[in-house]
Amino acid sequence: MIKVLQMPVRNAKGGITQYALRNWEHIDKSRFVFDWVTLDKELSFERELEQQECKVHHLSCRQEDDESRFRAEMKEILANSYDAVHLHTSYWRGFLAEELALEVGIPKIIVHAHSTGIDIADDIERKRLLDSHNKWKSLFNKDLATHFTACSKNAAEFLFGPQIPRERVIILKNAINTGQFAFNSVKRADIRREMALEDKFVIIQPARLEHQKNHMFSLNVLSEALKRVPNAVLLLAGDGKLRSELDKAVNELGISENVRFLGFRSDVSDLLQASDLFIFPSLFEGLGISAIEAQCSGVICLLSDRVPQEAVVTENAKRLALIENEWVYEICKIAIESSDIHERHDRSEEIALEGYSLKEEIKKLEKLYSCED
Repeated sequence: MIKVLQMPVRNAKGGITQYALRNWEHIDKSRFVFDWVTLDKELSFERELEQQECKVHHLSCRQEDDESRFRAEMKEILANSYDAVHLHTSYWRGFLAEELALEVGIPKIIVHAHSTGIDIADDIERKRLLDSHNKWKSLFNKDLATHFTACSKNAAEFLFGPQIPRERVIILKNAINTGQFAFNSVKRADIRREMALEDKFVIIQPARLEHQKNHMFSLNVLSEALKRVPNAVLLLAGDGKLRSELDKAVNELGISENVRFLGFRSDVSDLLQASDLFIFPSLFEGLGISAIEAQCSGVICLLSDRVPQEAVVTENAKRLALIENEWVYEICKIAIESSDIHERHDRSEEIALEGYSLKEEIKKLEKLYSCED
């Protein structure tokens, strides 16, 4: 049995956590077992993991908060004889986890780049963290890990810079279960009826309510678009620190009847079926797995030009600069010229051919974790 440590995961089930959990769901459990590291006191899905014979380790601090305590706790975790450590990284705070894994002789130390920015709303704090990231980035080198992976070329550049030759970086696509997101007209009709959306132009933004996802932009755009598309409804599937701030903005803009805060949802695939337009005005993205899921469902997609070009895999998706009136124009155009529902197509085969089939990506991951490379 090959033991792999996944680090870190979060209770909020953001993109990195969803990626790791999705891989665990589909990997060959007769050959691999995952253990997990979190900074949260408790994970809502912890018992489920433990029932599957996984261990969940809790860190009480980050490296920069208390280096000696972090060192002691990590050494205790790493003493569990792992064959691989998969370090999911958005931006640099230090390399102590990598150094300790090397010190105890972990055979495979995989650093995985997941982002192209820092998801902090406060401008001053974000600049401080970016300056710190760039300092650590300049010190990173190929001797600190055995394998370097990324969800996109942009993410690789953000985390690794020129120190790691691009031929050393393995692109691990944020793949999906294409069958789960394949378009189904019967399901669409059922969900729209259940949610009282039959006569609505439904826009969806499934994302954490955090700075990176740029929800205020969405609300401002919706407010203007409603002047021409009064039956538009925006579904916000996700939760986060900005919930109260966004609630206030919705009331101030007078669009509370047209915005639904759905909280964290495990049925995003169903919500995409019910939707007419997917919007993704992110300030930055490593790739944007939600955009791949949406394209698989056949829904029209508007993406920010800060989302990597790699995320555009079907003709249904279009990238736009973050200029509000351009998004208003596009949304109104799509709503007014919306095609008959029978013209919406299942794009799952197209998505799979572009390399986003979870079945195929799992094979790459299994090879990486094992001794086959």
